[in-house]
Order: sequence, then C-alpha cells, then structure tokens
Amino acid sequence: TPEPTPTPAPTQTPTPVPLTNVYQKYGFKIELDQDATFATANLNINGWTDSVADEVQGLMTFDYNGANIVMFWQPQNGDTPQETVDLTYQLQQLGNPEQKYALLSEGALTIDGSDGRFVGFLTSDASGGNALGGLIGAWTCADSETQISLTATGPDSTALQIRFDRLILGFSCATD
Repeated sequence: TPEPTPTPAPTQTPTPVPLTNVYQKYGFKIELDQDATFATANLNINGWTDSVADEVQGLMTFDYNGANIVMFWQPQNGDTPQETVDLTYQLQQLGNPEQKYALLSEGALTIDGSDGRFVGFLTSDASGGNALGGLIGAWTCADSETQISLTATGPDSTALQIRFDRLILGFSCATD
C-alpha cells in the first residue's frame, strides 16, 4: 500500500490593513474627516523621484469630498517652503499649458509645529470658463528633513478651503 502524502502546513497570509480616514506610512500621518476614508478616495501612491514611494520620496493622489489632492515628499536639500510652493505652482502650469493661471493669495502656514508657505490660485480655460481654484502648501518635517508639498484643486472654493485646512490640521510629521 502506498504511504499517505503528508498534508502541507497552511501558510498564513497577512491580513491587509484596512484603509480608514488615517494614512500612516512613509514617515508621516495624514487624516481625513470622519465621514471619508482612503478606501473610497481613489488613493494612488507612486514614486516621485524613484520608481516606488518610500520614506525619502513619493507621490500621493486622492479625491477628498470635492477636492483633488496631490501630495509629494522629497529630501529638503536646502529648499525653503516658499521655493517648494513656487516649484509646485510651476509644475501645475507646465502640466496644464492650455489653462490660464492667476495667483490670488499667499502667506504663512504652521503644520505640526513647522513653518510653511501657501499660495491660492485660479485656473480657467482660454475663454475664461471652467474655473477651478487651487491651494498649494509646503513645509519641512524637521526630524526627517523631508519637504512636503500639498496641492488641493476643485470647482467649489468653500469645499476646497475646508479640505485643505483639514488636511493641514490632520497632518503629522511622525507616524508614532
């Protein structure tokens, strides 16, 4: 009679961590409103200066209750928050050359105890229609020397301002 074949021990598959309204990875934490989750926000994470995101660099995009969000992080390399805001604004213009851009406001921010800068802008098509607003903020996480840029765009200026403010208030440079 043939000997029975031993049954292999089952391998445990890790349970994926569910996406909630808090995202903690890559050396920072970002929080959405209680009624929103990253699971339903079309979250996309890629590398910014490399092929895959890590604690040094990355690009995160998602939808947040009426606002389109783009956030990237990279080494500070001596850049000021104002220089990063200016660069991000230029990237907006280069990425949408058919749009007209107008700066509306600029000023200082404080995010998780760090000084930052912001600009507000308006875009429209060549005929002045299809207007969208935008807010760009930039700051440095001092402990990791990581420069953060956060851009929120959308057609509703009130929703845009609320979402941008809540992201800034819900941001922490450390994940602990």
